[in-house]
Amino acid sequence: MTDHKYVFYGTIIDTPDPLTLRIRKQHVCVVNKGKIEIIEPSASRNLDEHQNFTFIKLNESQFICPGFVDLHCHAPQYRQAGSATEVPLLEWLSKFTFPNEARCSDPSYARDLYTKLVSRLLRNGTTTTQYFATIHLEATKILADICQEKGQRAYIGKVCADQNSPDFYIETADESVRNTEEFINYVHHMQKGRDVAGTNALIHPVITPRFIPTCSINLLSQLGQLAKKYDVHVQSHMSETADQVAFVHYLYPSIGNGRDVAIFHETGLLTNKAVFAHGVYLADNEVDEMITRGSAVASCPVANFLFSKGVTAIEHLRNRGLNVGLGTDIGGGYSSSMLPVVRATVFANRTMDFVSFDRSNATLPLFPEHKDAVIDFKYAFYLATLGGAQALSIDSQIGSFEVGKQFDALLIDCNKENQAFDYWKEDEMDIIFEKWVNAGDDRNITGVWVQGIKVECT
Repeated sequence: MTDHKYVFYGTIIDTPDPLTLRIRKQHVCVVNKGKIEIIEPSASRNLDEHQNFTFIKLNESQFICPGFVDLHCHAPQYRQAGSATEVPLLEWLSKFTFPNEARCSDPSYARDLYTKLVSRLLRNGTTTTQYFATIHLEATKILADICQEKGQRAYIGKVCADQNSPDFYIETADESVRNTEEFINYVHHMQKGRDVAGTNALIHPVITPRFIPTCSINLLSQLGQLAKKYDVHVQSHMSETADQVAFVHYLYPSIGNGRDVAIFHETGLLTNKAVFAHGVYLADNEVDEMITRGSAVASCPVANFLFSKGVTAIEHLRNRGLNVGLGTDIGGGYSSSMLPVVRATVFANRTMDFVSFDRSNATLPLFPEHKDAVIDFKYAFYLATLGGAQALSIDSQIGSFEVGKQFDALLIDCNKENQAFDYWKEDEMDIIFEKWVNAGDDRNITGVWVQGIKVECT
């Protein structure tokens, strides 16, 4: 790793827990060899020994914060992001998504698409992404190469599907397992030279059955064996929509009453390195089983509103002990930025307290007792940073600013020309930060660092 050295002087903001917005004004943050070496009040620190570091002094409208962690992103669907939002999930797959993903059989198409996507995500401040690629081995390798070249931390899976898929976009179980194993070895070869333990590796392989309806039990079981053999991450979809839940029950009624959690457990995929997207229709006993196995959920509130017609009960899941982070779910979600996801997380939480209105006599019932924490902008930002890192089991490395952690960070300026909101210098920093979260965008992001290296976002 190149020895990049920085001293940041100014305001440092993070969320060490869901209820705390930690604002450290007039602090220095020293970054050396990719990690945070010092965080201290500036008045107490002599910086003479850091004269060969790059000094970055932040003004009153600027702060640094952790980079975003996107737990669920379909890389080949970036082409359709912002469109195809008018149909149910299963129709959306067959009409729009499968044809788009199939185009990645052309390596040149995949390279152009993925180059645009990774550049855009970095520009949006997403320093870590967990990707679904496609069934194509070559294109999945290309995505890994691009993430490595551009410096994004990435968890990448070759999609696996051997049934209930169109003839032009399907593979056999043997092909799927063989190519998945080859991709795992390809990424492990990429990791060599960074460090033996893998803690400095940028790219990580993920075993990725698309979702249970497109996978035979034979395929799922073989993928579970690979997960155990290589001790790698796992991702898939779980309890996303009512029609998907019904389809799984129709296909496999004899396995755990045809439920996702039981089937993933039975096939060895419900592991302590598994992250499952959505979890809208999870029963409490299923949540408890996921907690026992150490699995996590990626809530995708934008896509959930559009396709699930429901919300992930994040605060309820977390109160039971389940790790939960957030995902854009490109292209089920219309935006590649995590900021709309953060905002939608707050909206989704508010719907949990919606009350019914009796139109026959125009009376309202008593407001329901809210037993779980209200998710506000602080809580949602936590889920998009440290919460996502916890779901990936890398919260000891990223997600907040602590001495010894790797420096995955954004430099935000809330007084940029032509930005989406106005700046008042009299505002306190907590207000400035909240306004950026609720009304800002990539125009306010003036620098992105991954493992202490400033990345180019073009």
